[in-house]
Amino acid sequence: MKKTLKLSVLWLARALGLFGLSRRLTRSKLRILCYHGGNIGDERQFNPLLFCSAEHLDARVRWLKDKGFTVVPLDAAVDGLATPQARPALPVVLTFDDGWYSTYQALLPVLARHGVPSTLYLCTQYFERGNPIPPVVLNYILWKSGKSEIDLSGFGPGIDGHHVLADRPATRRLVEALVEQLEAIADPVANRAFVERFAAAVGVSDAELDLASRRFDYVTPDELARIPGLGCAIELHGHVHLYPVGVPQRLKDDLAACASVIRGQGLPEPRHYCYPSGDYDHNAHAALQEIGVRSATTCLPGLIDTATGRDVSYLPRFLDGERIHALEFEAEMSGFSDFLKRLAGRG
Repeated sequence: MKKTLKLSVLWLARALGLFGLSRRLTRSKLRILCYHGGNIGDERQFNPLLFCSAEHLDARVRWLKDKGFTVVPLDAAVDGLATPQARPALPVVLTFDDGWYSTYQALLPVLARHGVPSTLYLCTQYFERGNPIPPVVLNYILWKSGKSEIDLSGFGPGIDGHHVLADRPATRRLVEALVEQLEAIADPVANRAFVERFAAAVGVSDAELDLASRRFDYVTPDELARIPGLGCAIELHGHVHLYPVGVPQRLKDDLAACASVIRGQGLPEPRHYCYPSGDYDHNAHAALQEIGVRSATTCLPGLIDTATGRDVSYLPRFLDGERIHALEFEAEMSGFSDFLKRLAGRG
């Protein structure tokens, strides 16, 4: 009911021309968009903010072009943060988090066809391991099972026993215990065997899981090397997909490790960072400045007029996906949502 009411208000605002007016009034403000993986099977039904179809992204880019937006590289956008008057009309940056194979396989070709640039923030530990991403594939298996309760045996302490999946804290602890075991299995064959054994235990077949499609994998080194040729720059998402709250030295060490892996792939020195899961604290700016990171993006939506000093380390970014209705996307990109937030005193 709440969503329906919101969409009705947005539909009326668009019909009255308020979206167009907002675009004109905010034409010099920068927008940053965030995506993750593409869709190979039914991943977008499992997590519609983490995975989206090529058709979804194509429709978004077509809308942006139709409304006069200019897609710019992240580095160029950061160069112009202090001088909005020097920006092109309606500037927008497209970014991808993580390093999914499906981003490379399904989404980046869409942008290449449109001739627009993008940025991939790479999590290098998962990239180096080359296995299905544990928390994602395990949660997918539980979702795919369609069960409300499961019984497990032969997996070890913290895993074996009866589990009520509606109990979210208990299910989260179960997944954490499974992730711990899975991350300790370095051998790719044994790692995938564990995943398939868990899937079979809850009634999900190998065919349904479809690990061969690589829909839960990151790109390989060879694929990563081809990504810049698709107009996509490789930047920092941390070596470990976890922000070390309150420990700035760990942040610097983590980004040094991440940058080392990227350089080791023969790619340019990364200078931009995306906070894992959008987590950050007040210590981030000083730490990032010390190691020469030019910008950092959050997962909080908003438009960017000017950004200097600390602001450059906490740039807003809109997380788009299949869960986001076209009207919500248009309202955000047009600046109408930003106007509503300011009207409500939240901007």
